[in-house]
Amino acid sequence: MISPVRNVIRVNQSMAKEVAHEWERASSSELSAYCLHILQEIGCTNTELPDNLQTREQQLNLIAGFASYAFGRVENVASVN
Repeated sequence: MISPVRNVIRVNQSMAKEVAHEWERASSSELSAYCLHILQEIGCTNTELPDNLQTREQQLNLIAGFASYAFGRVENVASVN
């Protein structure tokens, strides 16, 4: 039997990767601004990126991780009904 949870996880990873790939084409200033926006969405009040979000790779990882969480949260709520 195939677990529906595994299918949701695959979809979430796929969607998160698509988001990350789209942002790979963004400029450094666009990436930084979007990361700051993500941080503000989760309650951080910083106006500058922290030390662990200074490289392009770190910023893309944050974006992919946030997208994965966001898609997972939507899928989990939908699957409860």
